[in-house]
Amino acid sequence: MPHYEIVVRHDPDVDVNLAALASDVGLAVSTGGGRACLDGDLVDRAALHGVLDRLFTLGADLLAVERRSTRHRP
Repeated sequence: MPHYEIVVRHDPDVDVNLAALASDVGLAVSTGGGRACLDGDLVDRAALHGVLDRLFTLGADLLAVERRSTRHRP
């Protein structure tokens, strides 16, 4: 199963909804450095597009999407 890291600009108005989104799809959320990161496995591209669509609906400012073969921790 592909592992994704989705980074959006940190926005207190959006972050509350990010936690609910992440919980719904099984992603972890972390914040820091003016960014919020959703991190975890998604079943397929349709799941990824669903998450991106929900971020767009929330008004989140997308900064990066990266697919990884394994979980990455700096």
